[in-house]
Order: sequence, then structure tokens, then C-alpha cells
Amino acid sequence: MSKTLDILVFLLASADEDTGLPHISWEQGTAAGAIIETDNPDYSVFADDPFKNHGFPASALRLALSAAVRQTSDGRLSQNINDALDGTALDGASAGSAVLLGTYTDPSRKAFWQNATDAQLNFILNVAPRTSTGAISHRVDSLQYWADGVYMGFPFIAAYGAVTKNQTLLIEAYTQCKLYRNALLQPGPTGDVWAHVANDDGTFADPGLWATGNAWAALGMLRVQATLMKSFRASELSIQINDLTVWIKEILDGTFAALTPQNLVPDYIIGGPAFGDAAASAALASVAFRSAVLHPKVFGKNYTDTASKIRKSILDGVDNLGVISPVVNPLVWTETGTLSTEGQAFGLMLMAAYDAWKST
Repeated sequence: MSKTLDILVFLLASADEDTGLPHISWEQGTAAGAIIETDNPDYSVFADDPFKNHGFPASALRLALSAAVRQTSDGRLSQNINDALDGTALDGASAGSAVLLGTYTDPSRKAFWQNATDAQLNFILNVAPRTSTGAISHRVDSLQYWADGVYMGFPFIAAYGAVTKNQTLLIEAYTQCKLYRNALLQPGPTGDVWAHVANDDGTFADPGLWATGNAWAALGMLRVQATLMKSFRASELSIQINDLTVWIKEILDGTFAALTPQNLVPDYIIGGPAFGDAAASAALASVAFRSAVLHPKVFGKNYTDTASKIRKSILDGVDNLGVISPVVNPLVWTETGTLSTEGQAFGLMLMAAYDAWKST
């Protein structure tokens, strides 16, 4: 079995033993994103025409269906897993793009997919609390910016805008990325990168420069950017697309400069443990390969060389079960973990991004 298939198998094996699903809402959405890139790449935002029907994307829609049937009455996807509501405003929307896919690829269930998608969008735009700057809070119980939220919520807003030809939503997705960057960008020893969690009052719940937080932010901004580039208003969004290029480069510059001797990004660049984390490293390397395809003049050989070193280190660390290691514990950010669903998904994103780069 190939390394990619090994990682894919264990992505699914890391699901909850009772439901057969990734056991937390963001894991379900991240798994769906990885499956789209691996099994249904015509519908990845990196494809030539992702918002057109290219055939039935069964793999992606299986996870989308699981997210939709576990949607709560307030509109959040993937919430009724284990203990139901997880307290976040944005994590459920990480499956939103996969559910949206059903609206234009599965006509027999179109109303079902549309209702689920509309309810999730309504929650994000009209129900989720907002910070003093107008940013959508990552949490429902407090006003906070989490770097994770940039991947969880904003690519879905952009995708909905692209599919429905709604320029206001395309701009909103960009604006949310900008507001989160304004709140979280901090100087670090290797350059400006993002803190993990900031409160609305300007204090930090986690001031550390967490690699996975930066990975989530870069992954999210990249997907928003790619969506803008493939949208019906691409020619009018050049300023926004350029800003996102700069912000993605900023994160790659700061994190790649912090590489450990094992060619992995440390768990925390500063403010926490420095063990190498293959999960964050895989995500960041995938961003470098994708960016090199989208913007080869900006993301040249120095980026893909570093990403290739990371890829080799990660593949060398995949064990005979297909587990990526070492990884941070997704729930305890200062500890190493045994198995990370998001880490497995990031591994698949890396494999898909590398293949796309090699084929250019």
C-alpha cells in the first residue's frame, strides 16, 4: 500500500468508535477537505473549474452527509457528535464547503443540501457573535479570535459566494481573514507570525506562536484566495488576492525559518514546547506547494525546497499503520499526541499539493 493510502486509511481509522466519524466537528470538516483533494480533486478550489458539476463526488458527499445529519437547529454542522455542542461558532462550518458541493452535484438531494448549507451560512453571518472590529468570534461563549477559525469558517463563506455569484460574500471572507490577522499577528524570533488565541479586549488567551495555529491560518487564507481567483469576479479582486499572497508568505517565512534539525516546524515557535510537529509541518508544506503553483514568481525554489525537506521527514516518520508522527495532541497543545485526525488530513493535503506541484 502506498504512503498516501496508508495515511488515508488511518484518517478514517482515527474516527470515533461509536459513530464511525471523526469525533469533533472540526475533524469532520478537515477530513472532508482532505478527501476532496485526494478523491475528488476536480472539486478542490485548486482545480481549474471547481464550481461546476464534473460528476458525482461520492467520497466527499459521504462525509458531507454525516455533517449535515448532525447539524443542530441553530445551523451548525457536525455538532451532534458525542456530547453535541462544542462551544465554537466556526468549527462546524469547516464541513460547509463539502455540504455546499452537494447543491450542484447531487440533484436528487438538492433541497436537503441547500437547506443545510443555508442554515450554516445564516449561523455564521447572523447568529454567531461578533467582536468589536466586526470579526466573527471563533467562540459562542466569549469574543475571541482563534487562528484556527480562518480555516474553519472563511473558506466556506468564500465558496458560497463563488457558487451563488455573490460578491459580497467573497469580500466578507477576505475581510474576516484581514480582521483575524490584525488581531493575531505578532513579532517572533524568525519573523512575524500569528499568536494562537486573542481576546476581544486585546489580551491573549494563548499568546504563544503555535505552529498549528499558523498552519490553520495559512490553509484558510490560501483557500479563500484560490476561491477568489476562480470566482466570477476574479478580475475585480486583484487587491484582495494580492493581500492574501502577502499574508500567506508572511506565515511561511516565519515558520519555515524556525525549522528544527529534523526538518519539522516546532510545536511553538516561541511560548511553548519546541518539539517538531509533523501535523503543522505537513499543512504548511502543502501551502507552499499550492502557492508555488498559484504564484510561482513569489513562491520560488526556496519555498518548495523547504517543503520538500518537510515532506521527506514526514514520509520517513509514517509508521507501518500509516500514522503520521510526531504530532501535537490537538486538544492539549503543549503535549505530543499518538494519533491526530487533523494530522492525517494534513498529510493527505500535503501529498495532493506535492503531486499538483510536480505536474506543473
